[in-house]
Amino acid sequence: MRRLGAGQAPGGAYVGLLPGTLSPILPVELPAKLSGGAREQVAGRQVSDMVSLPAGSFEIHPLQPKGAKTWNRVLFMARDDIAAWRQKATKGCQAILPDFFALPSAPGLWAIEVEGDTLRARLAADDGFTAEADLAIAQLQATDAPKGVLRLGDPNTAVDAYLAGLGVPIHTDPAALKKAGLAPLRWADVTAGLNLLTPPSAAPQRIQAGLRRWRLGALAAASAAALWLGMLYLQTQTAQQEAAQNRDLTLAMVRQHFVPDGPILDVRAQVGAVLASAVEPEVIEVQGLPALTQFQIAAEVLTRDTAQVALVTYRPETGLETTIETPDFAALDALVLDLQGADFLVEQLDSRAEQSGGVSARLRLELLE
Repeated sequence: MRRLGAGQAPGGAYVGLLPGTLSPILPVELPAKLSGGAREQVAGRQVSDMVSLPAGSFEIHPLQPKGAKTWNRVLFMARDDIAAWRQKATKGCQAILPDFFALPSAPGLWAIEVEGDTLRARLAADDGFTAEADLAIAQLQATDAPKGVLRLGDPNTAVDAYLAGLGVPIHTDPAALKKAGLAPLRWADVTAGLNLLTPPSAAPQRIQAGLRRWRLGALAAASAAALWLGMLYLQTQTAQQEAAQNRDLTLAMVRQHFVPDGPILDVRAQVGAVLASAVEPEVIEVQGLPALTQFQIAAEVLTRDTAQVALVTYRPETGLETTIETPDFAALDALVLDLQGADFLVEQLDSRAEQSGGVSARLRLELLE
């Protein structure tokens, strides 16, 4: 391990360290059931309010303890700062960590290192900080006492007096920890999920790895796709009566061009099955996802739970729009969060409570690249 930007980089593989003062750990309050990208987006908004910075000016890396089902703390980095440190990483750099995460870790162990006026503390596999020694003591006082302390680095009267007052064993040699029942965890276990070398996974990368798009394989398939996109051009109307008329027209087009016989139970699934019979898969490109593919991705979220898709439209000048019906506004908010978690930029054009009960809303969707 070496500090990034300090001296000549080694020729082989190494782990780069950046000042932990630039990468604090921040708590967030999130519902237990919120998960995936939606959880990260809500956490990002909380951090934005906490540090008074716009969302696009920083990165957050969730810290999920090993074996835990969820997380409630994030590693924070200003985007300009982490970009500068990544540029300092040479070819052999395998990971970038805050300097306090380079210290040993074991359950019940505090690893404390002092260098001049700076104290680095690792309090758990996924917890730690770097601060001036006086401020660090105050932070340690707000934390439950450990079973033992590994004391490294320079002497510091105030720090050593505080640690002695804890009444727990203080070790100065990492090799002695195992005999004391505080054997350090494996390096892989104490660095999992902490690497700042690469940004959090971008939406296009996830899409490219996990999705397929549909390419026309014959003239018949091209005609079918054209008819499908023609259906998408149907404009939603604000009045419930006009919306019902549009739905009737959509069903008529599906009956004429896609499902000539039998009941129409699920427009998306039945039309998709017809198209699937005439196309071949190809790995999607990150740039320029077609409207049909964007809708297929959105449909995985739109058809969950109690939400119903009333209408879908597409125009080059406005993009993909959908009219959905949910039982209430809370269900609508949850659906919007799920769409954002699927890497869609969601613009709520209008929403209203229906006389018959439930909520109708019109959303504009744009898949982030």
